[in-house]
Amino acid sequence: MTVTLEFEMGDRVIRGQRITAAYEAAVNAAVEAAKAELSKGSVSTVRSRMTWDYRWAELSAQYSDVEDEGEEPIQ
Repeated sequence: MTVTLEFEMGDRVIRGQRITAAYEAAVNAAVEAAKAELSKGSVSTVRSRMTWDYRWAELSAQYSDVEDEGEEPIQ
């Protein structure tokens, strides 16, 4: 399953720290929503990535593993 979230930024200046916080919040919300709907143990890996350039995402952003801070690791 692949979930893609795209945020189109407006003309306002948005600092990197806020963008990173929004990205992390979106990833955490997606993981929690999936865990609530899927059978326990059905997810083996969760990867996320953020890129500033949507056209060349495959070249400009690497995936990172998402750590589950809950009681058990995501499996």
